[in-house]
Amino acid sequence: MSDALDELARSVALREAEVMRFALGERWGKRRPAQRACARVYAARRGGGWIDVARRRLALGAGELVFLPRADEHTIRDRPTTSLAHPEALCRGMRAVAEGALATEAPPETQLVVVDLHLDAAGAPWIALLPPAVRITGAAPGLARWLSETLALLAGAPDLSPALRRSVGETWAHALFASALRDPAASLPRPEALRDEPVVAALARVRASPERAWELGELARESGLSRSAFAARATALLGEPLGHHVRRLRLSRAAVLLGETTLPVKLVAARVGYDSEPAFARAFARAHGVSPVGYRQARRREDDALAAPRIERGPAPSW
Repeated sequence: MSDALDELARSVALREAEVMRFALGERWGKRRPAQRACARVYAARRGGGWIDVARRRLALGAGELVFLPRADEHTIRDRPTTSLAHPEALCRGMRAVAEGALATEAPPETQLVVVDLHLDAAGAPWIALLPPAVRITGAAPGLARWLSETLALLAGAPDLSPALRRSVGETWAHALFASALRDPAASLPRPEALRDEPVVAALARVRASPERAWELGELARESGLSRSAFAARATALLGEPLGHHVRRLRLSRAAVLLGETTLPVKLVAARVGYDSEPAFARAFARAHGVSPVGYRQARRREDDALAAPRIERGPAPSW
């Protein structure tokens, strides 16, 4: 089942990872509305706090992470007794002290890192079946250490190129979702499908080369299943028909090529399995809401803005 859960986690695509650092003193707290197409992570470097979400209360201690796979409505505060009736009275004197870093006036007792993972989760309806929050502690020392060290890289290395930051962030996000899938509170359907290693192996081959003209019958034979049985199990695992999954993989890979290379659009289309550039452009526009050329131009502007030095002025951004 381990390989199947990891494969399932990789069906989530990361659009962007926003990282903020907080130095908090005295009483502090925040009520957060639900966010669409987003997941949120709280990591305590020092001190800690309490998170209330979906009638659950979780302690966040130093060195621990709390992962909210859907960024459901929640509160975070220094202690359970801190009232959030008047949130403007909390986080007193919050101000920007550096790019991506905020601090209160009071000497910091807690250091938090908050990450918003903006997702393309269209092919991952199973996210709705995950628990509202997953706490990752030292009980899983290998995973916890890797997640913590990777987060330190994302938060503390502003010289990473945008492309490398997205790549590191996506791997980090996949590990978080794989951990959430293994949480006992997850209520995934068809657990027998997750134990079907031949199907998982076939889907891994598809993921590695989505540009190939995959035949359902061929994959079914290699898995020792009938065509209908393979299709049903693949759909149960992926949350969508295999053909839809392959198309989404191709267009996701095309977005990476458009954003990170200078390959002509015609060559990008061929690289991801499209014989016709117009057909590729239509499919890409349906999936991303913009033409391939428009997407590339927008990504260039975003990368230029991220690479340019910025000076924060005015009120601190909300967290």
